[in-house]
Amino acid sequence: MGEKKEHEGMRLPRQMLSVNRQERSFQYDDQLPNLPVPSLEVTLEKYLQSVKLFVSKEEFDRTQQIVREFRDGIGRQLHNKLLQKATKERNWMEKWWEEYAYLGIRDPHVPSGNFAAADPYPRQFWPPQEGTQVHRAALVSWFGLKFWEALKTETLRADRAANGTRFAMRGQYHRMFNESKIPGEKIDQLHFYFKTEREGCAPSHVLVICRGRYFTFDVLDGGGSIMTAPELESQLRHIREICDGQPQGSAVGALTSEHRTVWHRLRKHLIDLHPDNLRHLEVIQSAIFVISLDDASPVTPTEVLRESLFGNATLRWFDKSISCIIFRNGLIGRNCDHAPFDGMINSQLIYFTYLGLVHCGYQWLGPMTVRDLAQPQELNFHLDDKIIAAISAADKRYQQKKESVEVLNDSFDGFGRSFIRKHKLHPDAFVQNALQYAYYRLHQKPAPTYQTATTRKFYNGRTETVRTCTKESVTWSQTMLDKSASERQRLTMLLLAIDTHVRLMEEAKEGKGCDRHLLGLQILSMENDLTMPEIFLDPSWRKSGGGGNFILSSSFLGYLPVTGCVTPMCRNGYGFFYSIEDQRINVNISTFTADAETSADKLFDLFCQSLVEMKQLIDRNSPIVKARL
Repeated sequence: MGEKKEHEGMRLPRQMLSVNRQERSFQYDDQLPNLPVPSLEVTLEKYLQSVKLFVSKEEFDRTQQIVREFRDGIGRQLHNKLLQKATKERNWMEKWWEEYAYLGIRDPHVPSGNFAAADPYPRQFWPPQEGTQVHRAALVSWFGLKFWEALKTETLRADRAANGTRFAMRGQYHRMFNESKIPGEKIDQLHFYFKTEREGCAPSHVLVICRGRYFTFDVLDGGGSIMTAPELESQLRHIREICDGQPQGSAVGALTSEHRTVWHRLRKHLIDLHPDNLRHLEVIQSAIFVISLDDASPVTPTEVLRESLFGNATLRWFDKSISCIIFRNGLIGRNCDHAPFDGMINSQLIYFTYLGLVHCGYQWLGPMTVRDLAQPQELNFHLDDKIIAAISAADKRYQQKKESVEVLNDSFDGFGRSFIRKHKLHPDAFVQNALQYAYYRLHQKPAPTYQTATTRKFYNGRTETVRTCTKESVTWSQTMLDKSASERQRLTMLLLAIDTHVRLMEEAKEGKGCDRHLLGLQILSMENDLTMPEIFLDPSWRKSGGGGNFILSSSFLGYLPVTGCVTPMCRNGYGFFYSIEDQRINVNISTFTADAETSADKLFDLFCQSLVEMKQLIDRNSPIVKARL
């Protein structure tokens, strides 16, 4: 396939593409350093510091003793085994993370595994409007396919940190498209079909779901170029018209919302029913991505996020890496499997589409001619009473589960990155401390907090945990609520809390957090059939967030208009996800409705109030803030 020409008038976001053909998307991956193994002493000390905030003095004394015994005994032995593993594998955590964080989990992966996003297109250009679904679906899909093409031709610009540090690309971007998760008896598998042009041919069809029916068509013409948006629209309109005039389909995709082992057995039964079923599954699994023509018409940003995260199980195939959901009124969301890549990768796809739409004024500017096209093919599954009953039962259970979660999608418009940067403060650290203050005000106590740090500077790196609830952030929150505290005390503690966050984040990016290291040691104890070390049975482990028990689960998605959302880790917890633009801060929050103490609305309101108070504090003391640098 040769180099493609852009359609006249359709500008792609050049800032996200390589400046020349000499730099390829994945060319630096093999040059990246291996993921290091942190010092055992440093890991354990960092763990103890995070524990201290959430336990009594007696409990902490006991935990210190347990940690000392772990350090001098079984912990040292496990650490040495980990060091040996790291000499044989470039990223010692890579496969473990896939297995223990995603693929080995047997509970349904929705709503608590997949993540979702509401696409951020301004309402003045694309308001909710009936009759726009197919047209917008075609244009958004065209930009998605151009992103796919940029990866195939390796012209997507290789990611770098702000300081120029190169980031791993292959371990996540190469897994975005033409991918599916396959359920297993005890563990799932990821199947990858994507190839760059230098690697060979990749499947070039998409999957379209409409009213429980499944269609596919190839998106490349005879010359290997992507169809135009009007041609995509013609194919999608054909599918929409068929579905609107005929009964609803089999909705086999609802089974992907089931318990993983149950879905594995049902899938095996489905394959045994008829050879066509396996062929249809393979077509679905290898498709570039899913286009879901949804019948819902959510209006508010929160409604769009909710329908994207949960929505209609009969209009999803939750095992696919990327599903682009276009609602009946033309608004758009995404649902993604978390196993192959992290939220920031999907954010780049959405941002690419966003910039492309801005450049073209939210309308197609290329040729309008629609060539003769092969019609989409419908995938008709052969079912029996067992599968039909299982689909109905799966959908019913899913409907019950999705009512258990509350979400919020909103923004703080008082200020953003520009104000924070003007005072030489780190925007992410500033926002994280606003979150800590808001939670403390709402619940009158601190919360063990998880924040994602990227370790993509290392070979196939993904994430590390930053435990962002620190002694400094708690002291600052308490000082803000202490009426006797002076202005200078409040400012001093805020700046100290921000500096502490920045330090911890930088350490985590270097692979020097404590959580992945401790997880590795825990897994080694299990894989070697050892008695579980007491450090992981100690109540302090759970109380400080260990084992997936963080009350606040948070992630910063960059300086983009894009956000995303997953459910909380704990029943009494929050998911808190945000992006920071120059003049606003976008926030997605999730909670479980069964917990009477949590409230997404209340936390967001207090978060906004906290930001206002922090700005006022900085404004009143601006010379002092700037003078410290």
